[in-house]
Amino acid sequence: MNELKYWLRWLAVLPGAIIAGILATFPLHWMLYLTLVKGEVISGVNIEPIEYLLYPFIISVTFIYSGYNIAPKYKFKTAIILFILYSITWLTVVTFSFFKGSIGGVNLDFSLRTVLALLGSFIGLFFSKKSDKQKNSKPL
Repeated sequence: MNELKYWLRWLAVLPGAIIAGILATFPLHWMLYLTLVKGEVISGVNIEPIEYLLYPFIISVTFIYSGYNIAPKYKFKTAIILFILYSITWLTVVTFSFFKGSIGGVNLDFSLRTVLALLGSFIGLFFSKKSDKQKNSKPL
């Protein structure tokens, strides 16, 4: 039973990280909505541009860090592989955007969102490294 669980966790790393990244946008929406709109911190604020800007950042941090947590072994190596996979995808999209390309009818533009997505992947890798150091440090 333990070996089946081990292999199922390995199979769940990539889809689980993708799903976790997408699901992380819901708490962001509700935090922005409840603090800015309902909390009347700034009354009448439109949260859509803020969400639009922050979604790639939140998705990339969560993608790498949740993949790190799902992996049964070699967690930091898994985070590095997910970071490389994300970076290759990011580089492909950025390359298309520089040539005014589109994928599936969606026009790609290089913007602050693009930079935040890459920054988020570095932060996700940093969180993974920090968690790995804490797990591997032995108490005196």
